[in-house]
Amino acid sequence: MKLNSGHRVTTAAILLSALIATCAAQRPIPRELVPAHKALEDKHYQQAEQLFADYLKAHPGNIDAQEGIGDAKLGLHQYEAAELQYRAVVAAQPEFWLAHKNLVIVEAALGRWEEFDRERAVLRGARQRGAPGISTRESDVIDAFDVHGEHWIVREYYEPVGRSLTRYNFEYFGTDGRVREYVSLESADAARSALTPNTAVHIGVEPRTVPVIKDFALNFYTGKSHGTIKLYPKGEPTYEHVRADLRHWLLSRPALAAH
Repeated sequence: MKLNSGHRVTTAAILLSALIATCAAQRPIPRELVPAHKALEDKHYQQAEQLFADYLKAHPGNIDAQEGIGDAKLGLHQYEAAELQYRAVVAAQPEFWLAHKNLVIVEAALGRWEEFDRERAVLRGARQRGAPGISTRESDVIDAFDVHGEHWIVREYYEPVGRSLTRYNFEYFGTDGRVREYVSLESADAARSALTPNTAVHIGVEPRTVPVIKDFALNFYTGKSHGTIKLYPKGEPTYEHVRADLRHWLLSRPALAAH
């Protein structure tokens, strides 16, 4: 997999960039809320919160405004307040999938792993039954954390993707906003095949066909080197298990030199 580039380095900015794009793709934004969404994009979170709140006052119960306030709270790292907003959204509209995705991020930030897994189960169930407004072939940002001053964003793939059949990508963003290193939980067999010259591989999987992966590997890639952190021969481990293994590995090594 090729290293990608980004534009923002803070947790909230990177997450909200993905969320705003998803929201725009899934739902038309009321014209009056365009300035509020622009404030979110510009990282003016307090201004955005006020604009959404003003609209909500004039339009009581408006879901888009409630979601927007939650996004602003997320941008301000006010995670418990953001959770309350998103809970109000899904209580009013249980199939507002973006709010469920945001709750996954919030619960990870709060370290509430049972709630984190519960929200992911909601999204998984929606994909399995073919619910409208959510795709089996999209990825979700689910977590972010810092180790040795290195900022990592985590993306989950409901269907394993790429030549290595990746389930999770952990991406390290440098101060320039670019991804400098990534770690993938992926099929151990597929990853070995992908690194073997002249081996025929298939990119992704066919629609409605999810490969059965018997053993997993947590592999790192820097652009200059790659290797295996840990093998999981008994099947897919829980996300919390993989996260702990990666953090232990990161804490045991020196931080990468900053560019």
